[in-house]
Amino acid sequence: MTGKKQLTFFEATAIITGYGIGGGIMTVPYLTTKTGLPAMLVLLIVGFLISLIMHLMVAEVMLRDGQGNQMVELFQKYILKDKPVVFTWVLFALLAFAFLMSLSAYIAGGGEIISKLIGIPMIAGQLVFYVIAAGVVFYGLKVLGIAEKYAVFMIIGIVGVLAVGAAFVPFSLSAEIKGTLNNYLALFGMIMFSFFAIFSVPQIAEGLDWNKKLIPKAITLGIAINAFVTLSIVVLTLGVSGSLPVEKVAIITLGTALGPWANITGSLFVLLAMLTSYWSVSFALAVVVEERVKTKPKMSWLIATLPSFIVVLALVTKKGFLDYLVMAGGAIALLVAFMVVPLLNSARKIGNVSEPEWHLGVFGGRVFQLIVILGFILMALGSVMPQ
Repeated sequence: MTGKKQLTFFEATAIITGYGIGGGIMTVPYLTTKTGLPAMLVLLIVGFLISLIMHLMVAEVMLRDGQGNQMVELFQKYILKDKPVVFTWVLFALLAFAFLMSLSAYIAGGGEIISKLIGIPMIAGQLVFYVIAAGVVFYGLKVLGIAEKYAVFMIIGIVGVLAVGAAFVPFSLSAEIKGTLNNYLALFGMIMFSFFAIFSVPQIAEGLDWNKKLIPKAITLGIAINAFVTLSIVVLTLGVSGSLPVEKVAIITLGTALGPWANITGSLFVLLAMLTSYWSVSFALAVVVEERVKTKPKMSWLIATLPSFIVVLALVTKKGFLDYLVMAGGAIALLVAFMVVPLLNSARKIGNVSEPEWHLGVFGGRVFQLIVILGFILMALGSVMPQ
C-alpha cells in the first residue's frame, strides 16, 4: 500500500479536494444566512489563505524530511523524539479514534442516502457504501487517485447542472451584512473544516515524488476547488431560495426551489462528497497503521476500514451519540493542526534535507505561523458554536 505509486498532477489535486469536501459543505448556506453573503466571502478568502499556508507547511516538512514518513512518524521524529515512546502511541491512538469517528459518520450518512435513493433497508445501504468506499482503498494509492479524480469531476458537473437549473427560476442575492460574533465563528469553523486535508499531504507527496515542485501546486489547486464548490453551493442555494427558509441541509432548499430532480442530484453530490472523504481519510489511516503497527498493507487496510462499519452497526439506533463522537474526533484533528507549526520549525532545524526543492520562504515565517495558529484557534471556537 505504501509502495511508490506515481500520481498525475490532477489525481494528487483530487485527493486533497476529496479529503476536504464532505457532507458538511451543505450546511454552509444555512450558516451564511446568519451572516450575509459578503461576510461569507470574506471568511471564505481568509479561511482559504490560512488553510493553504498550513497545508503548505506540512508539505515543506515532508520535503525537508525526505523519507516519506507519515504524520504520526513525523511527530515522533521531530516533536516527541526526546519523550517516552508511550507519547507517540497515545498520539497514534487519538488520531486513530478521530479517523474512526469520521469514517463512521461517512458510512452512516452515505448509507442513508443510498437507502433513500434506491429504496433498500438502511443497513443494506450502509453495507453498499462501505463496499464501494473500502473497495477503492484496497487497491492502493494509484486507484485512490483515479477514483478521486473522476468523483471530483462529477461533483463539479453536478454543481454545473444545479446552476443550469437555477437559470430557470427566480434568482436573487442580498448584499446584507448581519449576525453576531458567534455566527461568524460558526461559519468560519465550518469553512475551515471543509479545507482540512493535512493527512493527505503525505500521500500526494509520495505520489508526486517524480516532480516535487508539483506538490505545493496540487495542494493549492485542491483547496481552491473546495473553495469554488463551497461558494457555488452557497450562491445557488441563497439565490434560488427566495422567500423559502434555507434549511440546515441545502439539498432540501434546492429541491423545494428547483424541483424533485434537484433532490436526487443534490443527494448524489453529498454521496460523492462522503465517498471522496472516506477514500482519503481511510487511506491515510491505513498508511499510519502500516507504519506504526508494522502490519502488512492488506491488514492495514482492514484495520483502517472495518471498525468504522462495525461502529455504525453498533450505533444504528444511537445517531446522536455518534454525532458527539464525531465532534470528539474533530477536536483531536484540531489538536494535530496546532502541532504543525512546531513540527515545521523542528524540521527546519534537524530535517534530513537542508535545502529542499521547494519551501514556503517568507510565508513560513513567524508572522504567518502566528496567523495560522490564530486561525485554528478561531476554527476551534467556531466548531463548538451552536448552529
